[in-house]
Amino acid sequence: TRLQTNPDQYDGILDGATTIVKEEGLSALMLGLQATIAGYFWYGISVYPSYSFFKYAISTWLLSPDVAVANASVVALVAGALSAVLASLGLTPLEAARIRTVAEPDIYRSKGLTGTLSTIAAEDEQLADDGNFLKGLGLATLYAGLPSLMARQVIFGSVKFLSYERASDAIYSLWPFLRDGGGTALAVSLVAGGLAGSLSSVISQPADSVLTYVAKQSGEGRKQMGVLEGSRIMIEEGGISSLYRGLGSRCLWAGSIIAGQFFLYDIFRS
Repeated sequence: TRLQTNPDQYDGILDGATTIVKEEGLSALMLGLQATIAGYFWYGISVYPSYSFFKYAISTWLLSPDVAVANASVVALVAGALSAVLASLGLTPLEAARIRTVAEPDIYRSKGLTGTLSTIAAEDEQLADDGNFLKGLGLATLYAGLPSLMARQVIFGSVKFLSYERASDAIYSLWPFLRDGGGTALAVSLVAGGLAGSLSSVISQPADSVLTYVAKQSGEGRKQMGVLEGSRIMIEEGGISSLYRGLGSRCLWAGSIIAGQFFLYDIFRS
């Protein structure tokens, strides 16, 4: 997030981490931890069960078994997209709080998660956009990043589930004996999950960069910024490469987290 919001201050992951620790202390690396934990908890309990449900519903209720098998990749993409939409509704406010805390720690560090959410919600009254039907409900600023986050999550979720299933199939086709043991099957979930998380990060990184930029620019008395406007400004100021800032750290983070999520998902599913 810091690489995206303050690109001129850091030269990559290691420089960013060492600079933050040197200037702000080791605890600065834990900024936004409450929102991150809450966000991933919500993501885990919403996206994986709903993916299984949507995949079953599409394969059973909307398509015949033969058509579903022949179009397994399409079914995985659609089910992943629908589950990502559902997850985005709860994830957007938490992501807004996380980005604010990491990008502007002097303002939000002491507030905690609930305090940051309350502060962001209170900014509704400062907005000049009277056409926003969410204004006055405390939701306009909390959901300012919904379009870009939903775009990111739909892309990320669709590619994640599809690539996970294809990676698992490829591994089992090369080494069929891995299916026989519970431990080896879970190891396959870890490897396939790591690959899926990294690939999904690469493809969805532009949407993630725009989400971070929009979340930082909206609020504090400023007019809400749209996704297209945020994308245009980022490209004008930093070129296409600005959409891929922080890609390395996100691949490392997402690959590890998604591998763990699929590992736990397969444990509970079995």
